[in-house]
Amino acid sequence: MSTAKEHLVLLVPPTVVETLLIMATGITTERPATIFLYALGANFVLMAIWNIFIWPFFLNPLRHLPTVHGPLIGAKVFLRHPRGKIAVDWLRTIPNEGLIHFREALNFSFLIATNHRALMDVLHTNSYDFVKPPGARAFLARGLGYGLILSEGDAHRAQRKAVTPAFTIKNIRSMYPLMWSKTQLFLSEVEKAIKLDPAPGEKSGQAGFVEIQGWANRLTLDIIGPAAIGRDFQSLENENDPVSQNYNAILKPSADLLLLFAVSLVLPQWLVSSIPCKANIVLPRKVKYLRAVFHDILREKRQQLALEKNQDKNVEGDILGTMMRGGEFTDDELIDQMLTILAAGHETTAGALTWCCYQLSIQPHIQDKLRQEIRGTIPSLNASVSWQVLEGMPYLNGVCQEVLRLYPTVPMTGREAIRETTIAGKKIPKGTTVALCPQAVNRSFEFWGENADHFLPERWIDTDPETGKQSPNKHGGASTNLAQITFLHGSRACIGKDFAKAEFRCAVAGLFGQFQLQMKDPGQKITFGGTLTSQPIEGMHLKLTKLEGWEV
Repeated sequence: MSTAKEHLVLLVPPTVVETLLIMATGITTERPATIFLYALGANFVLMAIWNIFIWPFFLNPLRHLPTVHGPLIGAKVFLRHPRGKIAVDWLRTIPNEGLIHFREALNFSFLIATNHRALMDVLHTNSYDFVKPPGARAFLARGLGYGLILSEGDAHRAQRKAVTPAFTIKNIRSMYPLMWSKTQLFLSEVEKAIKLDPAPGEKSGQAGFVEIQGWANRLTLDIIGPAAIGRDFQSLENENDPVSQNYNAILKPSADLLLLFAVSLVLPQWLVSSIPCKANIVLPRKVKYLRAVFHDILREKRQQLALEKNQDKNVEGDILGTMMRGGEFTDDELIDQMLTILAAGHETTAGALTWCCYQLSIQPHIQDKLRQEIRGTIPSLNASVSWQVLEGMPYLNGVCQEVLRLYPTVPMTGREAIRETTIAGKKIPKGTTVALCPQAVNRSFEFWGENADHFLPERWIDTDPETGKQSPNKHGGASTNLAQITFLHGSRACIGKDFAKAEFRCAVAGLFGQFQLQMKDPGQKITFGGTLTSQPIEGMHLKLTKLEGWEV
């Protein structure tokens, strides 16, 4: 089946148009080059008429689907923050059988997958019929490289197979001591920070102000660094750590980065990269620095592997060592993987921790209940903590799951059909873009009921009717695991989701066990922003009060 994008070719051969022009005008003395330009102009007009007015409304098979009409619908979906917010209402008010259709300014079609069957087709059944939209992929690769997140097809299968052994649940659970020790250091450094910016009227050194998002980024970078590449960046002790600073510059939300991302959807990357703006100057410099650092790490790791042929566990324990032992990657590919894994491995969890702090600051009763469970289970901050303890705490896991549900780090992503396929029984033309919207799906009334917008950790807790004993569940009361797509599902699911959840548990348990959190300005309006991930544009400024009774 043809598509609008496939019609971006000459509809009529130039020689035919030339003949028609001569017949219509009687002009035979024009030079061939001039006639050819006339022909190109005529074809351009015909293409525009076909693509914008004829194909979308009379021939596109998607035109029969429930369709949202209105000015600049595409811009509202993809650019309004948090991205996908408008789709939350669509899923609740527009009757559909798994797909909602809308058009952007030039009438190109987009779909949003809404129910179990549609999500299953895109994420599982026909997952390799779809790829990330080429424009967005090319833009993101400028900062993240063509690692596992941005690879497609056979390359993705090979990369996922090579990386998977490093993310087994056994390996992840062996990293809890690292995660907890870094959490302890994080809290120690935060305590120093509140002494430098004390809250007026409070006991000296007991309460102060911090911007938690920056601290969260530094904590998660110092966890993923040793775990992924065997390098401790020590950014918690050094806020000017260059790796942390460079990643922050790449991932921090800004108007020009968002602009470049938007135009990448319609313009080739060589043209996008030539737009005169700050991001196009800063981004290449920052990425060049990180690549140089990772090249040095790679060289050191190769020397280490050569010296330790007995497969020392410390070498095998990090993701880079595992990939190098497999031998499937070139040096450039390994550097791309490092760029991707470190970015995704710290940015996503840091975002979750930031939004957790916000939610529990505005709902102190949930914070108090969580702290009661933490302190009742973990005797002190200095105590050692096992995975069994943290994964077995019902309310802690319920809080973490609700944060991941209501504040998905990547609120919207897209897939483009590379061949004719089907979704929810509907034929989908090649070239169609399908939006996957965690922001909307995770709040769907169909999946979560009328209280879908409410922050209810209890969803994720089962209670034994006989003993009253509580335990965490993994479904939140929804009838399908596709009701929450924060980490997606299927072959393109986030390979590090269990790692992210583990470090998230550690950070939340430590932070809320030690401190009471409040908004620095209770009246502050939080503005959602970000290019790929969802972040508070103004940062997350909090008042932290250290609570007694949780130390040896």
